[in-house]
Amino acid sequence: MVEQEQTSLELLAYAKVNLTLDVGRLRSDGYHEINSVMQTINLADTLILSAAPEGITVSCTPSGAAPDGPANLAYRALESLADRIAPAGVDLHIIKRIPTAAGLGGGSSDAATALKAANALFKLNLTEVELISLAARLGSDVAFFIRGGTALAQGRGETVTVLPTLRPQWLVLVKPEFQVATAEIYSRYQPGQNRTWTTWFMAAVSRSDRDGMLANMGNDLEPVAAAAHPQVSVLIKRLEGLGAERALMSGSGPTVFGVFPGEEEARAAARQLDGGGEQVFVCRMIRPGEHSTG
Repeated sequence: MVEQEQTSLELLAYAKVNLTLDVGRLRSDGYHEINSVMQTINLADTLILSAAPEGITVSCTPSGAAPDGPANLAYRALESLADRIAPAGVDLHIIKRIPTAAGLGGGSSDAATALKAANALFKLNLTEVELISLAARLGSDVAFFIRGGTALAQGRGETVTVLPTLRPQWLVLVKPEFQVATAEIYSRYQPGQNRTWTTWFMAAVSRSDRDGMLANMGNDLEPVAAAAHPQVSVLIKRLEGLGAERALMSGSGPTVFGVFPGEEEARAAARQLDGGGEQVFVCRMIRPGEHSTG
């Protein structure tokens, strides 16, 4: 059995937003090529990982917020380490705060954080490069969450390049009552003469041009999701009307977010949005290694 001093470990699994998302051709493996600048934010699930006599168990609260057991991507993450941990087992409990099927990467973040937690608890001594390699086999966004912060995701999302840390911005996230399936949104996407958001955004970053960054935040999947769910466009317009300097959809949606000049403006806007059926979160961008509960 692998020796360890601790018997349990608690870590936060942070959500992300896509500051840009350029969608390209359909690959032979069924995924689309993407170029996306991803950014972790301080909306987070809590993962409690404990050593067990044998096997793998994964549970979530609130009940139904995410799948328990093998249907949870975090289970698959721990399963990929089972041979290294054996004959010990592991129990994972996830306290969910990140909405599911929302374009915020909650399931992927949980999986990446489970890998990091098991690596630390069982003293497996896997490097960040090794963890990223394991994460890339689990899903498109999982590799990004091994490090977090600001990064460029390419390929189907598994190729991650660290970018200079951006100055933290305050965001208001709005998650509509409905969910969308990532595969469905991508299946409706038709490549066209889309703007190369990522190229222009990164050029603005290199110049420390905040206005240029705001102007070049964009998501090729936003029109697709909005065509199926007009509320996406309605919420974007509401955020802009409440003072967002830029508002767009994250990932395949349906969560939309607005960038605000500061915390006071973000919280004032959130108060105006509360009371409907949507979930509203005030968040800020966080750096790699930063520990924040919001």
